[in-house]
Amino acid sequence: MFSFPTRTRARSLSGKGIRMSRITDHTTGRTLIVPMDHSVTVGPLGDADHADTMVRALAEAGANAVVLHRGRARHVDPSSFSRMGLIVHLSAGTTRSMDLHAKVLVSGVDDALRIGADAVSVHVNIGSPTEREQLADLGAVSRECEALGAPLLVMMYARGPLRADLPPDPRELAHLAAIATDLGADLVKLDYSGDPQSMRRVVESCPIPICVAGGPSADHTDADEHAVALGSEILASGVAGLSFGRNVFEARDPYAVASTLARLVHSPAAAVELESA
Repeated sequence: MFSFPTRTRARSLSGKGIRMSRITDHTTGRTLIVPMDHSVTVGPLGDADHADTMVRALAEAGANAVVLHRGRARHVDPSSFSRMGLIVHLSAGTTRSMDLHAKVLVSGVDDALRIGADAVSVHVNIGSPTEREQLADLGAVSRECEALGAPLLVMMYARGPLRADLPPDPRELAHLAAIATDLGADLVKLDYSGDPQSMRRVVESCPIPICVAGGPSADHTDADEHAVALGSEILASGVAGLSFGRNVFEARDPYAVASTLARLVHSPAAAVELESA
């Protein structure tokens, strides 16, 4: 059965509090974030106007925020951000690198706020050969966010040569959430543990909101339905939201998937209806 967690997050009248309210729902405090920073990593996600077209659709669908690099954000109609928050991604790395898990800072919090961002995000791969540098970058960004009043979303993953392709482990996810909390994140994005019960244990260990990644889009004809079902299952763990990128922008009908996920995130009744369908 789907249920919201009993903990609620108090909203403070501060720079961070005000900006947090722009990337979360005013009533539920929950969020549907759609990351679209993948073009630095893998190349173009579509035609030249893809970001503008997709962001407009996501805003109409009820997504709470989109993640973009600052250069790409300049190619999106600003009116879309009157209905949806902008999170500027500060990390970068490519699939053409000799170290696929290396991430470097390519922008700063002040740069993001200058173009109108509501929050910033940083990607950290624990287990990468460059883990030390990535943690140092996270600490530096966290301090800058505190000084400038900007919310910080940290995308925490266990990646690297020693980990191979092991499935996510709840204890490992809880450790990643603890790192993000201790180093000053306001929200943390994690992989899904694989079942609501073990994911709930991760949620209960973490004092900051957890958003769960959707992972790669499913490679079959019912991929859109799979994305919605996965979102509903994840939300049963009591997480604060979803951070679904490829499951949304690579969907056959991105608007339909995003709007359904938005209803699930913010309405327990919608999730119950889906479970009983």
